[in-house]
Formats: sequence, structure tokens, C-alpha cells
Amino acid sequence: MGHHIKQVVWPDRAYVDDKFDHHRLFSIIMTVATSITVSGLWGWDYVIDPAGAQRTIGLRLLMSGIILLHALLLHFRVPRRLTTAYAFLGAFTCQMLFIEVLNRLDHGMQAQFSGFLFFTFLPLLVMQYVPFTTGTLFMVLIIALPPVAGAVGFARDFEYVKYPLLLGPVGAMFICVLFAFEQINYTNYENQRLLRLVAITDSLTGAGTRRHITETAAREMVRARRYGGPLSVLMLDIDHFKRINDTWGHQAGDHAILAVVELCRATIRETDVIGRFGGEEFVIVLPQTGRAEAERVAERLRAAVAATPVALTPDVSVTLTCSLGVTELVDDDETVDGLLARADEALYAAKNAGRNRVSVAA
Repeated sequence: MGHHIKQVVWPDRAYVDDKFDHHRLFSIIMTVATSITVSGLWGWDYVIDPAGAQRTIGLRLLMSGIILLHALLLHFRVPRRLTTAYAFLGAFTCQMLFIEVLNRLDHGMQAQFSGFLFFTFLPLLVMQYVPFTTGTLFMVLIIALPPVAGAVGFARDFEYVKYPLLLGPVGAMFICVLFAFEQINYTNYENQRLLRLVAITDSLTGAGTRRHITETAAREMVRARRYGGPLSVLMLDIDHFKRINDTWGHQAGDHAILAVVELCRATIRETDVIGRFGGEEFVIVLPQTGRAEAERVAERLRAAVAATPVALTPDVSVTLTCSLGVTELVDDDETVDGLLARADEALYAAKNAGRNRVSVAA
């Protein structure tokens, strides 16, 4: 629970970016709705003071435009920090304009206290794409600005002493609601993250699933084509794996698979990706790696497996071997299936040549 609250109050970058992506459309819709509402409030100005309302229509439209620009920044995916900074600046400006609107209306300060409540409620609707701490600061700004403006004499007839007594408890309640919203958002994020992790992770080895490694290879293939870098793929198969299962059982076979995966992880780079392609067969994607370097990586893997005894049971240790096929992305590769098929052909060439060796696709 403590970790959960800590992540809500001081979230990591991945959560904040995810929240920005998922709540951006909602914030756009609510911002546009707010802009329309603010411009339409001129009708209420007219009800309060028909003569004074002639002096407020321009300010109302200016406020509406400031809010609408916020929606445009979200729509065009302006970086989150810049969008948030504009939201703070826009909130400050709109609050000051709103105070001036009320100042131009006869009895405006007494008639439109509900308008301040409206601005206080905004972070719950519009600022869903920001972290809780930022939303809270936004809320504090909205609540504190009217009393401060009145205290420094910005507007006449502003009962700035009474406003904190009214806005303070309301704002505190809204901050609690904001925190509850954030807990819901973070819980949903964590659940989705765990579901994605389960979907792409092999339950036995922790390597990627077949679908994940195939999608990874496809993405790296597109990236290599776009930026002109090399890309290589290794396909690895544990030699005579069926004998292990038949002799010592499937649990021993699982130990053998785990041992090979751990050796692979210790040998390859952090940027390389390993996935279980099926049974005892694995695919390793090597971004920014040409065929010659990929062959050296494959040879290191082969030697590491052959040199490391593996405990299959408490009483049995064996030395495993593996065969590897190597291929590099070429201009004729139209799909990732062709790239993987060529690595598979190289793998079977290694097995047919006697196993415990590396074969490179022509």
C-alpha cells in the first residue's frame, strides 16, 4: 500500500507518459467543452447587468480562446511539459480575466461566486493527463489566486477575506477526489502493464514469447530499413533435447532450457532480445549488428553452452550443446517471416552438419 501511494504521489516517467497518452483525448474534449461554456457565460453576465455585460463580452471570448488553445496543444501532441506550463499560465490569466469580468458587472463579485467553484472544479476534468502532484499544484493556484488578487487591490468590492473560507474546504475536498481518481488511474495502469507483461513473457524462462520476438524482429526490421543500420537474427536449438526429457523427465528438460537461456542473457547485450520460439528453440534479435559480428556472438554462445555443466537433477549434471543459425537482413527481405525462415534454414544446416556448430545463411 505504501509503495502504491508513493507511486501515485511521485510517479515514474513511464506512468506519466502512459497517462498523458490515455487521457489526452478526454482532456481535449473537456477543454473544448469548457471553452464553449466560458464563452456562453456572457449570457449570464447580461442577466446580472445588461449595461455592464457590454464591457465583458471581449474578456469572455478571450478566456474562451485561451482555453481552446490548450485543447489545440493537446491535439497536436505538443510535449507534455510545455502543455502543462501553458495550462498553468492559462489558468492564471483566465482567473485574472474572470475577476476583471466580475469587476465590470454591477454586484458581479457577489453574484458569481459559483464561477470560482467552476474554475476550482476544472482540474478534475481538464488536467487528467498530469500527475497528481501537478494537478494539486494547479488546484492550489486556482484556489489561492482570487484571494491574493483581492488582497493586493486588483478589483473593487472583492471580499477576499471570505473567499478562502469558502474556497479552501471545497478545494481540499476536490484534492481528495483528485487523489482518488489518481489511485484508480494508477491501479488500471499497473493492471494493464502486468497483463502486457504476461502476454509477452514465456512463463518458464522469462524470455519473450514467440509472438513477442516476432513482433520485435519486425519492428527492428522497419527501424533498420528506415535508418540504414544492420540487423541480424540468431536461431538456437538445444541438441538432442528429446533425450533429456526421455531419460530424466520433463522437469530436467525445464532445467536445461533455463540454464541455456541464462547463458544467453549473460552473453548478449542488453539491447539484444531473446525469445522462445518453440520448445527448446530460441530466437535472438541483434539490432545494429552485421553478419560477421552476429557469427561471433553465435560462436560465443555455442562455446559458453558447451563449456558449462548443467545440473538436471540433484544427482545428475550434463554438458549440453547447441546449434545456431545466423542471418542478416538483406534488401530482398520483404517480411519478417522471410528473415526468420532463413535463420531457421541456417539452423537446420548446422544440425545436419553434425550439431554443436554455427551455420551462416548464404
